Amino acid sequence: MSDGSSENVLGDVADGAVVITGAGGSIGTALAVTFGGLGLPLVLSDYDEFNMAMTGAQAMAAGATDVRTVTGDAGDPEVAATLVDACEDHGGPAVAVFNAGICVPGLTWEQPLEMWQRQVDVNYWGPVHGVRAVVPAMLARGSGHTFAVASGAGLVAPPGMGAYVSSKHAVVGLMESLHHELARVVAAGGGAGPVRASVVCPGNIATNIADNSLLSLNLEPDEVELAGVAADVDAASRAGVDAGAAPQTVADAVLDAVRTGRFWVLPQPEVALGALDRYQRLADGGPPVDLLPPA
Repeated sequence: MSDGSSENVLGDVADGAVVITGAGGSIGTALAVTFGGLGLPLVLSDYDEFNMAMTGAQAMAAGATDVRTVTGDAGDPEVAATLVDACEDHGGPAVAVFNAGICVPGLTWEQPLEMWQRQVDVNYWGPVHGVRAVVPAMLARGSGHTFAVASGAGLVAPPGMGAYVSSKHAVVGLMESLHHELARVVAAGGGAGPVRASVVCPGNIATNIADNSLLSLNLEPDEVELAGVAADVDAASRAGVDAGAAPQTVADAVLDAVRTGRFWVLPQPEVALGALDRYQRLADGGPPVDLLPPA
């Protein structure tokens, strides 16, 4: 629970509302309860109104001073603008975590184009629209910290999820460029205090992302038929997620990054080993390695 001093709990980021997208999922719930437990107001967004309401109730029980919800698609720029508007009564957005994401398996040349488009809309355009909405508000208020939840798949490239991997690589690049831009703007006097950007790259986290992603496409899990290599890759991916770390691992890492100002947020530090191996192979001229174990 909060001791009434939000400035202390967020380090040098002034108090204000915390924006969380993908709030109806497991990681979104952990984030909402964690920041709500600090006595902060929340603005939550998800396409799933019921699960988002459940998250809001848990956050209020943990100590959130206010919870406002926006039902809508993460890939819709109007939803991003609405999130900022919902923060006005609380001094604007102090922290924004663009967490909404979907992953639908399939071989790159076989997956229907609409599935590709949906993943890019949510995973990449969601953070783009979010950044374009919250960053000006944070600069105007003089402090803030925006996060995009990418993935370990934004640092390495496992097979069978080309749309997901490419969208998450794009998010990493987006946030790294934004980090440099904000550093220059703040240094030039464009903001009274710290306005930061970070990228979150979790490894396997125990969530229901596989089935939830299909439901966001109005598909039941048994409606998507995979065979051969695609089916093997999907089984291996699901097994990894099922054995993954708790969603709270991500929430704890994000809160720590708000307080420390860290850019690279790796809830499981071992994720960096895959990236290090990748870049060593690049420097050596060697081939990439398939990091997804056999099913």
